[in-house]
Amino acid sequence: MTDQSFSTSRRTFLSGSVAASAMLATTGFAHSAQAAEVSKSLTAQGPVTFYVEMRLAQPNKAGFDSGMGTFTKAMQEKGALAITLKQMVGDSTMVKNYPPSYKGVLRDAYASGAKEGTLPLFYSLFVRFPDIKTLKAAEADVAFNRDILPHLHGVMMKDGHPVSSPKPMAVYSGVFETVLAGDRKGIYTSPKDLIQFLSQPVDNNHPELVTVENHVFVHELSVAAFDKAVPPLLKVAQETEQPIDSANPMGLPGAVDNLNYRKAVSTEILRKVDADGELRAYIMHGIWESVWDHENSHLDARFKTAAAPVGAMVVIGPVEPFYTTQLTVI
Repeated sequence: MTDQSFSTSRRTFLSGSVAASAMLATTGFAHSAQAAEVSKSLTAQGPVTFYVEMRLAQPNKAGFDSGMGTFTKAMQEKGALAITLKQMVGDSTMVKNYPPSYKGVLRDAYASGAKEGTLPLFYSLFVRFPDIKTLKAAEADVAFNRDILPHLHGVMMKDGHPVSSPKPMAVYSGVFETVLAGDRKGIYTSPKDLIQFLSQPVDNNHPELVTVENHVFVHELSVAAFDKAVPPLLKVAQETEQPIDSANPMGLPGAVDNLNYRKAVSTEILRKVDADGELRAYIMHGIWESVWDHENSHLDARFKTAAAPVGAMVVIGPVEPFYTTQLTVI
């Protein structure tokens, strides 16, 4: 039986000059005891996502799966566009500007740890809604704490028997607005187009695809400038490939021993609806055909040029884990 310790184990927190609630963890954002209450005062102009990061002790997975089924059914009935559960399996090294020789060395680090029983399962949950009004009415925070949180207790072995922690392991939750998205057909900015994009997840029934979530914080005063800088970066990620070849308009498959990469399958910029103190959280969510395609894109001079003005405004991060899609409900 696996030892899922009560501590945060290999989750190191990066602190800045802001409150603890605005810290970024190596595998996501700072966590709390339960899903945060969704404030009735939140406002957003376009489609929104109730987003959760959580850890699961593997002995509790059957109960978790049952609770997730209850939760997703309730969200569907209350107007969710789509619900996606993704397991964190590894981490990008190229986003940290490590030497190319380190490319992909952490691509399955978390999945391997879970398989060996030294780490819990790490998940990200996306519950998509057409607007903030529908999200509030769905009470996703209440449903999560009722249906899923009770299954998130840590588990340790004691005298040969599993013992649960007295309280569930901490989770992170927030409401994020999709401000920009793209796929291999185009770039989307209007609420109507973004709703259509979110209603049809490209990774539905495609478990071979790899999701990358770039977690960052920027200063609240930099939000307008950051929003202006990210569209060119998204466009580069969505529209460039290596090599440029009319016979292979999507590029060629990346590998550990080449610099090829295929265009991103889809890209999305999510901005947290409310600030964390002086900071604002963003998730840059991309789906790729492989880890190697993503990692090689970071080595492309075109990507580096587009990323420079964006990176200059990041005050905590970037952290860019890899995920595989475990469940999609539409």
